[in-house]
Amino acid sequence: MRHIAHEVSRQHGDATALCRGLGFSPADLERVDFRVSYAQTGRVIVRAQQLLGDPHLGLRLGTSFSFVSWGLCLVGMMASATAREALDFALDFLPSTERFLRLQRDDGEGQLAAIAEPMHDDDAEVSRFLVEHAFAALTRACRFVVAPWYGPKRVEFSADAPADPRGHEEAFGCPVLFGCRADRLLFEPIDQPVATADALVARLCRHQLEQRAGAGAPSELEAVIVRALRADLRSPPTMAAIAASINVSERTLRRRLVDADLSYAGLLDQERMRRALGLLGASDAPMARVAAEAGFSDARSLRRAIKRWTGQTPSALRRHGD
Repeated sequence: MRHIAHEVSRQHGDATALCRGLGFSPADLERVDFRVSYAQTGRVIVRAQQLLGDPHLGLRLGTSFSFVSWGLCLVGMMASATAREALDFALDFLPSTERFLRLQRDDGEGQLAAIAEPMHDDDAEVSRFLVEHAFAALTRACRFVVAPWYGPKRVEFSADAPADPRGHEEAFGCPVLFGCRADRLLFEPIDQPVATADALVARLCRHQLEQRAGAGAPSELEAVIVRALRADLRSPPTMAAIAASINVSERTLRRRLVDADLSYAGLLDQERMRRALGLLGASDAPMARVAAEAGFSDARSLRRAIKRWTGQTPSALRRHGD
């Protein structure tokens, strides 16, 4: 998503139109704790392809992504012992596919295949973007980690052939087939050593990424409301303001909350708890300041809330933190 926004900004000077009515702005994509839903991602992908007039934007972005944006996934690949292990690591933790595209490995027929299965197959345009982006990025990362000559021997796409397939052939450097039964990236099953291998670092990266994957993600509705609340807990936005930011009525937003077994008050209390306990654990700030930052009228109200949340007093929490 961030890469898409950067590309639209580069060509048009502003990526605001990508996010209009989705409850977030391009600036939110730069936040460490920001997450997007599949629905939000799909709308941005379609809008970007229309704005840029590029039906194969996923392929182009996949061949030009910044390696450092893969973070621990790239480090884990570089720390893997062989090309096989590096590919396995990428299939497990490829950043751009999280929750949107399932990547699996198949060792049959004397070849090593990466098979892509969209987790939402109701939009062919979005699925094509995700598959092309994942395959192009995976090919580029494997060549960077293993060797420039290392790459797929054949690529198979379930989508129909484009008018000009030369861009795909240049991206993968091998035969590319279309209209196939599945989306597959096929490699020679060789145990090429990775020059930067470090078994301990590989295990550490895997451990960290598995913990992160297990954390789960909020629903799109919850994420929109939480994001709005975090912006200003001292003066949180009204339900009407939040509804307007995502182009629905307040009544519709309230109904969706009920359907999702959520409540505005509950989410606000959750965010005030997160902010207050975070400040108490990370600083010696006076209670009055913590109360103000978390949106409470005074320190006394905050103390009562902390007792309700934890069963302890603020001073006891700080002692335990020490």
